[in-house]
Amino acid sequence: MKRLCIVFLLCLLLFFTLGCSSTSQMLSPLALDEALSLEEKLISSNIPKVQVSYPTVYYDGNVWRERLIELIEGAQDYLITSAFLASSSEELESLYAALIRKAESGVRVYFVVDGIGPFDMTETRYHLIPLKYLRDSGIHLLEYNPMSAARLVGGLNLMYRDHRKFLIIDGKHLAVGGMNLNYISIGAPGEDLQRDSMYEFYSPSLAATMLDHFVVWWNEQSWETIKRDDFRVDQTSVDGLATYDAFYLDQHPQSDNVSLLFGALLTEAKHEIKVLPFLPFMDKNMIESFRRTQERGVNIQMLVPFDKRVTNRKGIEYMAKDLLKMNIDLRLERESEETQQLLHEKLMIIDDRYVVIGSTNINYRSFNLAYETTLVIDSPELAKQVEAHFDALYADTIPITEEMAQAWRTFSNYPRFAFGFIGG
Repeated sequence: MKRLCIVFLLCLLLFFTLGCSSTSQMLSPLALDEALSLEEKLISSNIPKVQVSYPTVYYDGNVWRERLIELIEGAQDYLITSAFLASSSEELESLYAALIRKAESGVRVYFVVDGIGPFDMTETRYHLIPLKYLRDSGIHLLEYNPMSAARLVGGLNLMYRDHRKFLIIDGKHLAVGGMNLNYISIGAPGEDLQRDSMYEFYSPSLAATMLDHFVVWWNEQSWETIKRDDFRVDQTSVDGLATYDAFYLDQHPQSDNVSLLFGALLTEAKHEIKVLPFLPFMDKNMIESFRRTQERGVNIQMLVPFDKRVTNRKGIEYMAKDLLKMNIDLRLERESEETQQLLHEKLMIIDDRYVVIGSTNINYRSFNLAYETTLVIDSPELAKQVEAHFDALYADTIPITEEMAQAWRTFSNYPRFAFGFIGG
């Protein structure tokens, strides 16, 4: 009886949540209009075009941590960083000590962390030191939408999370990607470390765009007011460097722009799409959008990570039967006999040309209930580089079959699916 009550409550929450879905924009006339270019669609939806340098890509969290400390120590004026999950640990003491030194030296440090951080259920929970002590050094620490009984009056708004991961230093150094600032992302040794990616750029236009968004958002969320004019941009950072067209989306909960963006990208595809979605808890609009793209003759490879965490894995297994309706090459990472590092990366490559990176999972939660960053880079050179990375992962996968999906579609897996759908 208790299990039935839990399932009923999850179904009720799913019903109300799906009523607020904006994923229909993936199938909107604008997204599907083949007469318009991708640029025309995105510009008309207020998704700005920027120029970015060729990025340095980091796939190892420990390497990114050392580079991040180097960037922090070089900050002269201001530093802004946002992480969904952030906490200190013995392995991250040097990182947070560097932030404290900068704040105490007069550099303005703005640090955004999501309020769900204390409930981190990854390996980090055994190495978790909250960050509130940072405020004593003068760091401007903002905890977005903290989980507390007092905030229950917010109702379903409590489901909104800030899932973004980005860095801006002195309007010169920029980074976006999927790495959080916690033990499992950038602190753990060996097998505990997640597999993920961060991309470091130079781009005055992207820096200006990100600052425009950040200042408005900060003033909405904080008692402290900041001014856009107080954050300069280094216009010389790309002097002598090759640059590439890109489009940057700062997604807010209940906005339909990320759905429009991905719908337009799928329509743009002519021959091939490669996808790392992380947690593909998709609704019918998302599934239909991929199905139509495949039906046009586009070869789509989607790689679902093997997740040793039972809740996520069982939820995705329940979802598999629906995902097979896309009729794409749907693959599951082969389970290692040893402890397997979780693949947390988000990536999409289109026609050996467009590379889509950022914090956005290709799932219902990211498209509807979270702040996210998505950067689309038009670069065949970068596409070739990251495609080699994708192909290496793909080589160690197995196809998800109808028989597997049917066996996974059990009543006992449904609660994990419902939880993952709205919380994954």
